Amino acid sequence: MQLNSWILRFGELGLKSKSVRKSFQRSLRKNMLELAEKRKITLFHHVNGTQDHVSSSDSIEEVEDLLSRVIGVVAIDRIVKLDCGLNPESIAEEVINNSTNFGNNRTFGVRVKRVAKTGKINSREYESRIGAKMISLDPKLSVNLTDPDEWIKLIVDNEELFQIKYRIQTCGGLPPGVQGDVLIQLSSEELMLEAFLVMRRGVRLIPVLDSNPEYIEQLSSYDPFIGKRTLEHEMRGHAFDRPAWGIMGLTLKEAEPFIGKRAEAVKTTPISTLSPLTGWNQLEIQNLLEHFNNPSKHVIHPDLVSWVN
Repeated sequence: MQLNSWILRFGELGLKSKSVRKSFQRSLRKNMLELAEKRKITLFHHVNGTQDHVSSSDSIEEVEDLLSRVIGVVAIDRIVKLDCGLNPESIAEEVINNSTNFGNNRTFGVRVKRVAKTGKINSREYESRIGAKMISLDPKLSVNLTDPDEWIKLIVDNEELFQIKYRIQTCGGLPPGVQGDVLIQLSSEELMLEAFLVMRRGVRLIPVLDSNPEYIEQLSSYDPFIGKRTLEHEMRGHAFDRPAWGIMGLTLKEAEPFIGKRAEAVKTTPISTLSPLTGWNQLEIQNLLEHFNNPSKHVIHPDLVSWVN
């Protein structure tokens, strides 16, 4: 059984305090493994230092589509293990032997990340010696550390060596369920896209009234626990269904029976009406739809600079 492996890259999760980050990452992993179970995909997850690694023997395309739907992950790096030892010259030979562009004019750059410190050689010397050896093996290569045709990215971990083959940008955000619940009546495709944007802010959606089952099913490919109330814990150890703090696609009067406020609650949150697509033009909405349907192939904002400006 051949295992293919990926590294999960987190974005704003890394900005949280240590305790909050751990809590959010637990929610992310729980969502990811539940998504895999729903799809009957076998995932093996382990933490390697500060990195989350996942492996699977299932179809690479299916696994990457699954991982690109794990909200909270900003990118996934496909990695392969190199069995050539940790000598820089041996590494260079292995990289050249595995190259599909041998003999073609191209630029390259080498980046080495040492998860564990090995020997007296530092990362910069690793990069320099690997690069020099690669040029001696393939004279068509030239160095460009700004914008090369090929990046050779390597991870040294104890006695193991991995090469990053490519990166896929994913949906990012915060794991659904870490920022409370929002009620929604899913009655249109536009509302489904708005729901997706809200989910990316860590919200768990609670569909109510005449929500379209097809839209719920599509959103469940990002949050396997959609519709399940998150819990709020009191200091005495009691856990209660968290009251919803926002509504989408329905009025406050329609939402009132579903909000779930407890009469004895000391603190209550004002109900907010959310409409995150306000100000988006039709092209931006179309790009969002393409990303929603196929997140591993399409980014939300293809022209991010113009969108921000």
